[in-house]
Amino acid sequence: MFILYLIAPTISYLIDQHYQPLNWFQYVDTTCYGVMFDAGSSGTRVYVYSWSCRENKTMAYINITEKTLEYKVEPGIDSFGKDLDSLKSYINDLIQFAYENVPYSMHKYTPIMLAATAGMRMIPTFYQIQIIKTIRDIFRSSKFLFHRDDWCRIITGQEEGAYMWLSINYMIGKLGITDNEHALTVDLGGGSTQLAFKPQSGFNKSEVNLKIPNHNQYKIYSQSYLYFGIDQAKRVIFEKEIKKLDESNFIYKSPCFPDGYRNYYKYNSSYIIIGSGNINQCLELINQYLNNDKSKCIYDNCGINGVYQPEIDSELIYALGGVQFMAEFLNLEEYTLEEYFIRAVKYCSLNYEQIQQHEIYNKNKYSYGNYFSVLYVYSLLTHGYGIKQNQIIKSPKFIGNITPTWTLAAMFYQIAQIDCEQDSPICSTIMNN
Repeated sequence: MFILYLIAPTISYLIDQHYQPLNWFQYVDTTCYGVMFDAGSSGTRVYVYSWSCRENKTMAYINITEKTLEYKVEPGIDSFGKDLDSLKSYINDLIQFAYENVPYSMHKYTPIMLAATAGMRMIPTFYQIQIIKTIRDIFRSSKFLFHRDDWCRIITGQEEGAYMWLSINYMIGKLGITDNEHALTVDLGGGSTQLAFKPQSGFNKSEVNLKIPNHNQYKIYSQSYLYFGIDQAKRVIFEKEIKKLDESNFIYKSPCFPDGYRNYYKYNSSYIIIGSGNINQCLELINQYLNNDKSKCIYDNCGINGVYQPEIDSELIYALGGVQFMAEFLNLEEYTLEEYFIRAVKYCSLNYEQIQQHEIYNKNKYSYGNYFSVLYVYSLLTHGYGIKQNQIIKSPKFIGNITPTWTLAAMFYQIAQIDCEQDSPICSTIMNN
């Protein structure tokens, strides 16, 4: 169990608040900025957030109607363990984006942070240390505010899930002085997946206490599954099947690629993958991997791999990250799993040639790999997490003008812990001095 302390206003306060600067500050910029790096397994995305500058030690109140700037580069930082010079160039490219989108006069007031997730959790400790140390040195020598070392670190999966829950409920106005119906959140990355919610019934494992001064205290369930992100699941499932081949056979016929698809796959040796496009067989492989057999569950309810999970009783579900990408690919944003599966089957029934000729799918460079991905999302939500077929799920690309991601809460939690004179030119401490 771990505890997060955060000050969270209601959404009406976030949107309606209008700061009226004193005449003393009429020539001072009252918009403050923060730079947050989400270092995932497939790449790193930098977000530039903005808000009305703080006058004291409190939460930074972001307005969700203002668009957040973001920029992503590939691959993930975990791939630079043996090439730290390239890592420096990679990080500086992202910092340059932030420089260009934060006014020069505000650089010294702008916090810069990085939180690394599943990709970094999976590499040896030695490389973790080298990579994080290198990035900390770059941040420390930048023009931005790098307050302490834990502003650049590898976060746990449980933290990642809790931050996503906090970010989404923050953005949709479910945090405040009343105990509203909160949203359940699912996040799916390349290396891991997270589930977080506030069960109406009690629970006794994987708990996170979110203590919000002057507001409610929330005890939520947050669980993360390493190696069950979409890229890692595909890799493990494929390689498990390849191991079953006869030693002289270098052709793998996969039900998880469109019929007629043909490509090379490197695993110890080079293999030829030929797609057979069989939906039921692909789902069977995925379900086996998720390993959630209710008949073998030793608890009242289980999740992936038989891990304890309270039964889902939330009416409001937000499924994001890789789930949102696949929902958008199928032209869905608010849907039931029944509706999702109908769209998935329609897509997965196309053969390779038909996808190539399709007016929409042929424009997406991931279309062929998405055969596995759209089915994995469906199986993860149903078989893995136990979400009901008729439950409405929301997978928005934006809430207001902001990308729904855990980075929002991760950044503002840290900012709330420091004196405002460090990140705000209109801090009352400065004025009093």
